[in-house]
Amino acid sequence: MLQVYQFLLRKGLERRRAQEEFFDIVLSAIEEGNNTTKIIQAPTGTGKTYGYLIPLMEKQQKAIISTGTKLLQEQLRKDIETLRSYYAYIYGREVSYLVVKGKSNYLCLDRYHELPPDKLPSELHMAIEGGWDGDFEFLSIEAELKEKLCVEEDYCTPHYRNMCRYRQECYYWGRLKRLERSADLLVVNHALLSLKDFENPEERVLIIDEAHELDKYVTGSLTSGVSLYTLRVDIMGKVLDFIKDARLEVEDFFVRNFESIFKGKEEELPVESLKPYAEDFEKSLLLPLLSYHRDIRESLISKLTSFLTERMFVSLKFKEYLLKSGLLDWERYLDLKSNYEEPSQEEEVWVKRLKSYQLLSKRIQRLKEFHKFMKEEPEGFGYLVGRKFSKKLQTFNYWLHFFPLFPAGHVDFSNYRAVIVTSATVDPEDTKQTFGLVGEYHNLEHTFPYNRVNFLVYEADPRNKEDWEDCLKRAYLYLRSLYPKVLVLLTNKEHRKLFEREEGVAFQGDSNLSTLVRALSEGKLKALVGLDSLWFGVDVKGEKGILMAKLPFESPEEPITFHRIRFLKSSGLDPFEYQKRKALIKFRQGVGRLMRSKEDGGTIILCDKRIFRFREFLKALEELGIRVVRQKV
Repeated sequence: MLQVYQFLLRKGLERRRAQEEFFDIVLSAIEEGNNTTKIIQAPTGTGKTYGYLIPLMEKQQKAIISTGTKLLQEQLRKDIETLRSYYAYIYGREVSYLVVKGKSNYLCLDRYHELPPDKLPSELHMAIEGGWDGDFEFLSIEAELKEKLCVEEDYCTPHYRNMCRYRQECYYWGRLKRLERSADLLVVNHALLSLKDFENPEERVLIIDEAHELDKYVTGSLTSGVSLYTLRVDIMGKVLDFIKDARLEVEDFFVRNFESIFKGKEEELPVESLKPYAEDFEKSLLLPLLSYHRDIRESLISKLTSFLTERMFVSLKFKEYLLKSGLLDWERYLDLKSNYEEPSQEEEVWVKRLKSYQLLSKRIQRLKEFHKFMKEEPEGFGYLVGRKFSKKLQTFNYWLHFFPLFPAGHVDFSNYRAVIVTSATVDPEDTKQTFGLVGEYHNLEHTFPYNRVNFLVYEADPRNKEDWEDCLKRAYLYLRSLYPKVLVLLTNKEHRKLFEREEGVAFQGDSNLSTLVRALSEGKLKALVGLDSLWFGVDVKGEKGILMAKLPFESPEEPITFHRIRFLKSSGLDPFEYQKRKALIKFRQGVGRLMRSKEDGGTIILCDKRIFRFREFLKALEELGIRVVRQKV
């Protein structure tokens, strides 16, 4: 018997059959172990967060809980705090937990103390003095400064950490790693799940919440490549620290090869192959940078040799650091004598110079690896080029990226005690294709009165642009006449212009999304217009209208979709089945924006008559008890 659940029922929690079924599935997964996998479609209103948290706590089962975003991690924190207080009251023992984010979310004290005090905001100093946990999420720090101060893999190498004077106080490698080892529950996000190695995963159950977003975030985290910003700021910026008159027009490569294909100021486009650009990349970027790197290395070796020749002794830590720097040959290393532990002030200056060189070396090595990738083009990857105006660069930032076509094989789910995959719209076929995850599938019943939802299909054809746009505007005005709150779910950012002159409208990207949603909920806005995040991650309670511009099929020119279609065709599979499955997941999420509680209701209008060609979309509505009304236009 789940005592925490019984306690909550006595306090007034509504008993839900679907939630109790969720409990049973989680309990059976814990009992079975052996990496058993359960896939649970849990409609909005199931109470899935409590559905997995309560059994985990009751069984004292360690777990890793992965959700879509850092914002959702913070929402999970609130639910865990509530339940652990009840658990402690009932059982007299604590459940420990830790919200874990990527390294770049935490302050590096070594980098902090390197910057002049006048460059540091007083808010940051006060936070450090006040017992802050090092997480930038709770401070208003400019993105550029945060980038300079965060924990970075290339900067904080294992042998540098060993001699860092702040290693015991370090927010990430000290405090966070200690807490991570002992915490019962670790709350991570999907992007971090794909990049991080966890200690003793066989002791933990992996919960993948908001599983419909796993593909997007994991593919994004596995995307890599090169950008104008990296070349100009991270690489040439460091070259200039050593060679003041160094010059290299890094932008020319991107402009010469890609400028003509862009139509807008901000976009990403698929690239069929990287091979045609490999030779130009080598000649115009890689070889000049390798030459600068070689000159810097030779100069450093000469100056370092002079410095060591003048010294009778060096510190033990400096001697060890020199060996791992790769600048000192073995014989010269053996000649060094050391009789004290910690580096002197002069040695610390040298360590910083060597650290800067090592950072440059790592960036150059990545460029070499990217060039090799361009020439060889291993199977299973897609490519894209993008650009966006950068205030920092005062010009367009360009990027050239590659990504795995499907994340399957790039993330290991095999070492956990059990894996539970859940979402309101999780699709077992999609989970199998994208991640290779196969498990026992459970489709729980919905609990909301969807029969109260009005679903109108305006029989417009999106291919007839003028008539369709006119239909979209009329549908919007109709919803505005009925409801004080309207969500407009678009599939193309170009359609924003249809609503720009409307009164009381805000657009996704105008401000933080949670701020915009709150303004809509409080009546400060009449309508909120946007794309992906509005289909998936918005919670606006009460009566409202939702306008779906059209069925949310991804454009075949969207880079990931483009390359997946090519791959599926080459494999003899029907890519439209993949496109339709992805569109159906997004469509169901969009419908779910209307009913966030039993008191909600309203009207959804879809301006796309193609829904009557695709039985799957109509069936999804029928299963919820939603009646579709056709509306001639």
